[in-house]
Amino acid sequence: MTALCVSLQNDVISIRVPIALRRHGGKTHMVLPETVSNNPRPGKPDDTLIRALAKAKHWQAQMDGGAYRSLGDFAKRRKINASYVSRILRLNDLAPDIKAAILDGRQPPTMDMLALQKPFPDLRHEQLAHFGLRSGT
Repeated sequence: MTALCVSLQNDVISIRVPIALRRHGGKTHMVLPETVSNNPRPGKPDDTLIRALAKAKHWQAQMDGGAYRSLGDFAKRRKINASYVSRILRLNDLAPDIKAAILDGRQPPTMDMLALQKPFPDLRHEQLAHFGLRSGT
């Protein structure tokens, strides 16, 4: 992207701001280049990601409570694809820093449900690097 451009022609001021459109949380957002603003607006919590974390915790509690014999039994009785259940339950393995970033809206724009449902590392420090976060972010 090119930098911000301001011009004056025939008493008309034109301001050109290079932007990019990114999909995040099922919505399209306008992303400005870092050169346009030194104070980026704080992130907004993504309800889709937060609901997924809550669902993962709730489902795990139900599984641990002994109401279901297996993941397959859980999926069958709830009429949900077992692969989907497995991918959602895996969110319980996310590093606490990543969960906190999601809850606070500090997750990177590339972190969406599609990214979270793909395989990710088991080790917490590797997860932070995989998702583009640093410890304490």
